[in-house]
Amino acid sequence: MTTKITGNFSDNKITLKLNDLGIINYYLTKPDEIDEESIFIIMKEQLVIGMSYGNLDNLDDTENFIELVVPENIIPADFFYFLTVEMEQAGYEINVGYKMTISPESAKVYANYWERIMPLLKAFGLQISKPKKLAAKPRHKYSASLAEIPFSIDYMGSKATVYWTKRNELVIKAGANLVAEAPLTKSGVIGFAGKFGLRLRDEQAAQIENNILIADVKLRSVNEVGTFLYFAGTNSWLQLKSPEGKTLNELTVVK
Repeated sequence: MTTKITGNFSDNKITLKLNDLGIINYYLTKPDEIDEESIFIIMKEQLVIGMSYGNLDNLDDTENFIELVVPENIIPADFFYFLTVEMEQAGYEINVGYKMTISPESAKVYANYWERIMPLLKAFGLQISKPKKLAAKPRHKYSASLAEIPFSIDYMGSKATVYWTKRNELVIKAGANLVAEAPLTKSGVIGFAGKFGLRLRDEQAAQIENNILIADVKLRSVNEVGTFLYFAGTNSWLQLKSPEGKTLNELTVVK
């Protein structure tokens, strides 16, 4: 499939406009202005050393940057998470600290977009290393007996009672306190976890009043619970505790 490209370049930036595939910017130095919806692949000596969504804090001009301005049919925040999973499968240690559920339909669109722009990214020197063995992440097993346990959370000012009712369903009970403000990065913008948390809250806006739940809320994962209540930033498997003081991790981790 052929895609028509237009663009321009300067001493430190190359811009490629790809019609239905959005825009790719390649920077030889750190850009001065950063779009909050842009996805950045950070490279050094033609290898990926990191990724970022909407900010480039703590980085300097020793790196090169590929900026993806995705087309309108792609949700930037969702594609960023999809891309972190792709990079982890290729052997990179990129941990955003939470999990999102991407529908099969969206994943297919994102995979097709990634495949179509890859030749251009390779032209900019991007090299995806072969998969390598990584330490296995903890696995957790749901059991029906967990559904009756009122797990409590008390973290960063957020207090809540949570039930794990089904394998893909957790219920935060009415009366829970939510952290009021999403944390800002050093550049003064809301980070990816904050944006995802605000999005979850928008979906449940009718159940929230003055940062307190006035009705039960159902979410799909432990990570969504933490992001919804306090914008992530910690391992929520260790924050959910039974009346006996055992963490949800202790009760469910597969050894």
